[in-house]
Amino acid sequence: MEELTEVITAAEFHPHQCNTFVYSSSKGTIRLCDMRASALCDKHSKLFEEPEDPSNRSFFSEIISSISDVKFSHNGRYMMTRDYLSVKIWDLNMENRPVETYQVGSCFCSKSKQMYTTAHIRNLLW
Repeated sequence: MEELTEVITAAEFHPHQCNTFVYSSSKGTIRLCDMRASALCDKHSKLFEEPEDPSNRSFFSEIISSISDVKFSHNGRYMMTRDYLSVKIWDLNMENRPVETYQVGSCFCSKSKQMYTTAHIRNLLW
């Protein structure tokens, strides 16, 4: 377990194409897979990832970018992802950036170090 660098955090099948599904990871990536290409699904068809701004990089960047949920729209053209600070809407035809981003956790930014330290101390005590 200590050698893990990335964990699958959520998965969802496409609403109209039963052979297609998407999964998200703790590193903030979303991978679309097609089981017609391979039942093993070790290679993705599309990779959805927003480029990180180096000026905004911090100790918490990787923790904050972890995606906690992913859902397809009813028509299957879009997907919605949720990380700690935002909800993003992605078009399946555009992999390099989301169509829309809604900031929902901006109040946590100023308290992130305190929250991390408190949680880390609590984990050490258990």
